[in-house]
Amino acid sequence: MKRVLKVIQMVLTCIVLMGLYAFTNYRNERRMVTEIDLKFIGNDNLYTTYEAVNKMLIVKQKGAFKAPKDKVALSTIEQWLIEDPMLQNATVYMTVDGALRALLTQRTPEARVVTDSVYYLDTRGKAMPLSEFHSARVPMISGNLSELSLLDCHKIIEFVSQDVFLKKNIVGIRVRKDQDYVLQCRLDQFEVHLGAATALQEKTSNFKAFYNKALNDNSLQSYSLIDVRFKNQVVATKK
Repeated sequence: MKRVLKVIQMVLTCIVLMGLYAFTNYRNERRMVTEIDLKFIGNDNLYTTYEAVNKMLIVKQKGAFKAPKDKVALSTIEQWLIEDPMLQNATVYMTVDGALRALLTQRTPEARVVTDSVYYLDTRGKAMPLSEFHSARVPMISGNLSELSLLDCHKIIEFVSQDVFLKKNIVGIRVRKDQDYVLQCRLDQFEVHLGAATALQEKTSNFKAFYNKALNDNSLQSYSLIDVRFKNQVVATKK
């Protein structure tokens, strides 16, 4: 008899514990979410702000943050954030205490494109609008632009950004026509005719060799154009 009572007691205890767990879980799932905690990762939040992102979410959400935890659509909020033209990625998640959080990665401009309109080219080679909060100091792309030439310019900028000398001295790319590019240097009225966006290592090595020699000869200011389009040749044009 005692054994039977002990078994019944254990069963009742399990039922009570399961009931408490289910009730606690239900209350947790029904807890109201009232706001979202934003955190920028990586670079400083220069091109947008917490206030700007929050304002966008307030317009989009229409009560999404004033809803029970189990009714908040995390994937929808992520999509809203990714649609922000200044953001590259967003990860939204819910903490155990019901707080809604988002980790945000901004887009990074690598060049400023100047045509009839002005915009950035980001590190993925995609168009990015200018920011009202910060102006990036990046090389400028101008001239006869097309989808193909912008792809080439992205390739050239990526190459330049990985070379200390080029990154310091190249301030822009002028597109003469498709597959014909001129690098604009920090030194006034000094350009490098690159031609096609091919053999970049060889062409820029020839340019650097000429630049250093002319610098040592104190003749750098005498030239206006350095042509490195041809294999194993550097053609310099004086002012």
